[in-house]
Amino acid sequence: MKIICLRHRFSCLLLWGLMSSGVVYAESQQRVIYAQFSNLFTLITEQLSNDQSRYQRDPGAYAEFIDVRVRSSWDVTSTTSALIGKARFAGLKPDARQALISAVDRSLVRYAFVGLDYYNGQIFKVVDLVVNEEAGLGWVQILMESPVIPDINLDLLIKRTSPGVWKAVDIRFKGITYVSIKKHQYREIIEKQGVQALIALLEKDNSTYFDKLCAKPTAKLEGVPPC
Repeated sequence: MKIICLRHRFSCLLLWGLMSSGVVYAESQQRVIYAQFSNLFTLITEQLSNDQSRYQRDPGAYAEFIDVRVRSSWDVTSTTSALIGKARFAGLKPDARQALISAVDRSLVRYAFVGLDYYNGQIFKVVDLVVNEEAGLGWVQILMESPVIPDINLDLLIKRTSPGVWKAVDIRFKGITYVSIKKHQYREIIEKQGVQALIALLEKDNSTYFDKLCAKPTAKLEGVPPC
C-alpha cells in the first residue's frame, strides 16, 4: 500500500504500523485537512503573538477565543474515552459520562491558559500530514519554531468524527502522548474510588486554578469568563 505524505514524509516513518492497512485519502482530500489545521495553528500563532498580554489581563477574552475558534477542532469525547478506556466509558451512565467529558474539556482549557504564560514568540506551523480513510485516523506534525530554544516537533492525532470532519483527540511530544501520561492515573482512581472521584478531582483542580486566575486585581472578565 502506498502512503501519501504531503511534506517531509515523517508520517511514512512514524505511522507505517498505523497506516499499514486500509485506503489512504487521495492527496487532494488530504490537502483540505492539511489546510484546516494549518489555518488553525496560523491563527493561534497570530493571536498569541499579537494579543498575549491582553489575554493575560483578560482571561474572559482568551476563554472566548478558545471557545469560538479552537474548541471545535478538538473531539473531547474521544479523548475522554481514550483516557479511561472505551469499554468503561461506554458503560458510564449518561449523566456521569457528560460530567466527565465536561471536566476533561475544562482541564484542556486550563492547559491552554497555563501555556499562555509560557508563550515567548513561538511560531506554530503544520509541516506534514497523513490520514487513513478506512481507519478514520491520522497524524498532523506541527513544527514549533522558537527564538530562544531549539525547534520542537509536536504530533497531533486526529480522528474522523463524521463524514468530512476531522478533529484532534491527542497530542504527542517526544513519543509520549497526553493520553498515555494521564490514563493510568485516571483509571486507577476509577478502579479504587469510582468515576465520581475522578470527576471531583478534575473539577477541584480546574476550579482552584481558574478561581485564582480570575481573582487577580488586574483580571478582566469580559467575553466568556473561565471561572
